Amino acid sequence: MRRVVGPLLTILSLFISLAALAVGGLAYYQASLLRRGILEAVTQTRAALATLPGQMVEVPIRIQETFPISAQIPIREEFEVPIHTTLPISTEVEIPLNIPLLGERQVSVPIRADVPIHVEVVIPISRTVSVETSLAVNLQVPVRVDLEELGIEGLLEGLDARLAEVERQLR
Repeated sequence: MRRVVGPLLTILSLFISLAALAVGGLAYYQASLLRRGILEAVTQTRAALATLPGQMVEVPIRIQETFPISAQIPIREEFEVPIHTTLPISTEVEIPLNIPLLGERQVSVPIRADVPIHVEVVIPISRTVSVETSLAVNLQVPVRVDLEELGIEGLLEGLDARLAEVERQLR
């Protein structure tokens, strides 16, 4: 029986060694694929960072506010009103007249006339108007930012240097 157990253990240990070698090879292959994927991502990130300073970013900003408005508005105006008309006069006036032998008598004098009136009347208006209201604002404003003007060149250079180091280690 000792003769059978020895070769059986040898074969079993050989299978275990081969299985461990296959698992290690598979792990190495997976690690190699992962390293290539990370290297490609780092390379693409560095390329994208290189184009970043010359780009314009547009961010829409939504404004939804209600602003209260309270104001006193003084109004000071003068209006000229032209009056162009004719005033007709048709009346009789009683005038006392002292006649020497007859005494005092009332004499009716008829007055008929058209009086032209040409005048411009200035009417001043001085008033203060109170305004109390709310102004609802609901709009979307596009805000454009030139990334060169942000002053992030130093930050981008430092990030690119770190990514270059990672890329060098992955190669």
